[in-house]
Amino acid sequence: MKAALRRIGLHCVLAMGMVAASTAALAAGEPILVGQSAVLTGPFTPNSLAFMEGQTLFFDQLNKAGGVGGRPVKMITYDDAYIPEKAAANAEKLLATDRVVCLFGTMGTGIGAAMVPVAAKYDSFIFGGLTGAAVLRGPKVPIYHVRESYADEVARVMNHLTTVGLTRIAIVSSDDAYGKGIEKDALAALEKSKQPALLSLRFDPKEKDHPAIAQQVIASGAQAVYVIAAGTPAINIIRSLVAAPIHPQIYTNSVASSFLLYKELGDKSRGIVLSQVMPPFWKTRFPIVDEYQRARKAAGSEGEGSYLGLEGYVTAKAFAESLQRVKGPITTESLRRTIENSPAMNLNGFQVALRPDNRNGSSFGDITMLGSAGKFAQ
Repeated sequence: MKAALRRIGLHCVLAMGMVAASTAALAAGEPILVGQSAVLTGPFTPNSLAFMEGQTLFFDQLNKAGGVGGRPVKMITYDDAYIPEKAAANAEKLLATDRVVCLFGTMGTGIGAAMVPVAAKYDSFIFGGLTGAAVLRGPKVPIYHVRESYADEVARVMNHLTTVGLTRIAIVSSDDAYGKGIEKDALAALEKSKQPALLSLRFDPKEKDHPAIAQQVIASGAQAVYVIAAGTPAINIIRSLVAAPIHPQIYTNSVASSFLLYKELGDKSRGIVLSQVMPPFWKTRFPIVDEYQRARKAAGSEGEGSYLGLEGYVTAKAFAESLQRVKGPITTESLRRTIENSPAMNLNGFQVALRPDNRNGSSFGDITMLGSAGKFAQ
């Protein structure tokens, strides 16, 4: 994985120095320029880099095979440090100066919300992203999603809680756009099931220690706690919970990052339940997973991969498939029409269907539990 992340960094440096070409009429053989605002510094960096590792893996493979119609796909990437204002400025530069064909792979709710108005200003769009927020979904929002929504993840978790008979549920969410959005979905789901949340707390995602919040959750008598946070902030709040001798069953969602949970918490991560939006990244009986793992092996990647790496790979594959379906010159508008009017994509068994009235491409979801040594028990 380290080698892949070094390649990501090199690609970003090279891409930032590229001379951009117009998306209106690119000569044969010229790169297809795509723009990305990513989290390369700050507490959300690990998630971003894992997601980008999968993207880089696919695009490297695609370009070695001749790209799209003989043209390589080149990503121009700028760091936003998970600061919305920086993301908006990056989107402006990518669309106005670099003249990318579209934006790609947003990294979070606040970042996506900041980039959407810029994309709309230039009559462009965003393809894919590490977010399932409701505010970034809908036929009028210029984002095409390859993962299911957070609302779907929340519903799956709540159904699971009902199935296993847990009724006293605490909600702990990061005090940011991401946390507030999912908190709303979670509280609504519990109300609908006639089991309102035992308590709902928010925490500062910039803080590292949260013993007071953990103590409140434990003192409430909750049977389970649903942690709504991403990356390092999720680790920090869960660390305070698992430090107690006895704590409620911990649930969280896909962007909490399972590989970070084990890396930071060791065996104390055992038993944490996560919802997922991709097939199990180690189970090669899924054809798309087999493809991902073969690509990793061919690239000399270290480790077993990750859910976020697989998601990056699938997102890049869906985007490349859309590019390959364009008839004639690839422009922002021709790509948009192709995405919205083409048949559903079968990405080696993973289905993505995008339409003008439904930009939520996938409904795949799963529930997993971390076992010993960071492995998953399903």
